[in-house]
Amino acid sequence: MATSVTQREAAPVAGPPSDRRRSSPWPAHWPLSVLFLGFPLWWALGLVNLLPMLLSLVMVDQLLRRRRTLVLPKGFALWALFLAWVALGVLVLWADAPGAVPGGGASRLAVFAYRGAWYFTGTVMMLWVANLRESELSTRWLCQLLGFMFVVTTVGGMAGVIFPTFEFRSLVELLLPSAIRSNNLVQSMTHPAVADIQYVLGRLDARPRAPFAFANTWGSSLALYAPFFAVSWWRDGATWQRLATPVVLLVASVPIVYSLNRGLWICLAVGALGLVALQVRKARVLPILVALGLLSAVTVAFMLSPLATIFHERLQHAHSNERRAELLSQTVASTVQGSPVIGFGSTRDVQGNFTSIASADTPDCSACGVPPLGTQGHLWMVIFSQGLVGAALFLAFFLTTFQRTWRCRTTVEAVATFVLVFFFLQLFIYDTLGSPLITVMITVGLAWREQWASEGLEAARRHASSAVERLKAAIPFLLALILVGAVLGAGVGALKPSTYATRVTLLVNQMPVHLDAPDADAQGNSVPPVSSTVDTEAAVITSTAVLRRVINPARDTVDRLRRQVLVTAAANTRVVFVDVRSTSPDRSHRLAVGVAKSYIDVRDATLVRRRDAALKRIHSGPVRLSSSAEEGGVLTTAQALSIRDAVLAPTTAATILRTGPAREVRKQPEVLIASGAALGLALGALIVTVRPNWTVRKRRRGGPW
Repeated sequence: MATSVTQREAAPVAGPPSDRRRSSPWPAHWPLSVLFLGFPLWWALGLVNLLPMLLSLVMVDQLLRRRRTLVLPKGFALWALFLAWVALGVLVLWADAPGAVPGGGASRLAVFAYRGAWYFTGTVMMLWVANLRESELSTRWLCQLLGFMFVVTTVGGMAGVIFPTFEFRSLVELLLPSAIRSNNLVQSMTHPAVADIQYVLGRLDARPRAPFAFANTWGSSLALYAPFFAVSWWRDGATWQRLATPVVLLVASVPIVYSLNRGLWICLAVGALGLVALQVRKARVLPILVALGLLSAVTVAFMLSPLATIFHERLQHAHSNERRAELLSQTVASTVQGSPVIGFGSTRDVQGNFTSIASADTPDCSACGVPPLGTQGHLWMVIFSQGLVGAALFLAFFLTTFQRTWRCRTTVEAVATFVLVFFFLQLFIYDTLGSPLITVMITVGLAWREQWASEGLEAARRHASSAVERLKAAIPFLLALILVGAVLGAGVGALKPSTYATRVTLLVNQMPVHLDAPDADAQGNSVPPVSSTVDTEAAVITSTAVLRRVINPARDTVDRLRRQVLVTAAANTRVVFVDVRSTSPDRSHRLAVGVAKSYIDVRDATLVRRRDAALKRIHSGPVRLSSSAEEGGVLTTAQALSIRDAVLAPTTAATILRTGPAREVRKQPEVLIASGAALGLALGALIVTVRPNWTVRKRRRGGPW
């Protein structure tokens, strides 16, 4: 980031003239200054996630005062359309997603509102920064604020390393009702703790998180603040800041390693390489030598410290890679299958986990379950919540800004490029809602403000007042297309054939393994014994041996019936649900009962064969005498007990607890209606963008809208 300040950058940003009719004794930048300068205090009070949303309302008031000169930067239409996609997601909040637990309560709406509030906050902060004059919010001061946040994050990380168990109850936590305070998400946001104690390296490890709610948020934020720290402290800082920079970086290396945060490590490695490449491109020898010397010193100190061992151990324990891969694969598959256009509005809990359909979190094992679909990466959350089209709009917005800054012609462009690159890397692994998102949006607003000053009269075409006028003229046209899309979606949904499902509830018994005796298949062949689980029984239910007894070979096949059968289980129990779908309610009921009874018959026969094989093995083996018995072939105590266990072992594999009636499966018309409305909106927005005056001319000619 040690680029020269070009003439364009050094020139004061003209910016829109502010509305002076309502003066304020406070400087215009006070909301952002209060947020960042008081960040440790807000964290201690439990306000760190609420205050940005409240301060964004103050920023809205400031923007409204200058609404006649408010500028919407280039590319904002993409973000506005993405926000419309987010808003339409409320229509599909209660739609069932493939592979997820069906149903859901009012908490789903609360999560949706929470995400929407962060998107609103980020949007307001972006527009606020983009429209403030340089004299109202200087670039230097903004970089100092975010550079200060790097130091605050470093101090919080060191606190997590030194005092990993330190935590306390915040004021907000004390004031909340117990019903709300007990929620895990609310507790993590309002209960200050300096570290998360997690099982990562085969043991319990403390991962720094202060002053944020999660360890991953700490790592994401530290990386995003790093470019501002490099500019405001290392390059443009006071003498004491420049001298303190190596010390801060050396101290920061401790929590960086102890955080076990590979995403943070990747961002910093890419940033270091990018910094050197940028200086090489600028042909600046001294900054290159200083950067290489500083990196070498930090690397040597790191390798000689115990941190190197921890770093190596973390690379060896990639325990979360497989789970992340499974989760993102199921997330994308569920979206493509269930709602590719609009998504599902919010996350969904996974049915079981990736190893068992009956697994879930327990008080003794909080990691036995898996994270919900749409987590473990902001990109996957956008794909699942807003669909593939919404994700394309989300990425296109940030790529538009990156396309305008990647040349790094000025310091602001260089900072924005580094921040956006880090953000793109983090999208795959971090849920970047919260502080990371608003940091990125502030950076985007700062880059746009600088470029806006160099565009001159072109910016006048993007005044908010002009955009509002064009939107007003196009509203009838947009509403017509939205309505047409919704009607077409409803029509497609109405044409879908009705499907009925019947559920049979089974209590599956544990399959005994007698004396490690080999099992026997249907042909009498010996096979190794296996301990049954809910998952093995689910596999048996959909096996060919079971389904073949149910179908009519003249009109159906095993593969077709297998596609109609869905086997799930109650969490942490041996209660299994067998659902069979069909276009006929009678056929659905008949097949469901038939599959359940066929399964019980097959498994009962297996139990009998296993018992007989065990008895045969005992009787055919050599008879041993007990030490106190005389010659005469008396069975040992162990053999007698084995025979008794085999004879008395149950031969019932499962019990039918309940057979429900055939119920019509919801067609979920809200998904098709919302998707159609969203596509109609997108088409209308495209037409208005390509032909901005077309809808106006149509209306003047007396068109249908």
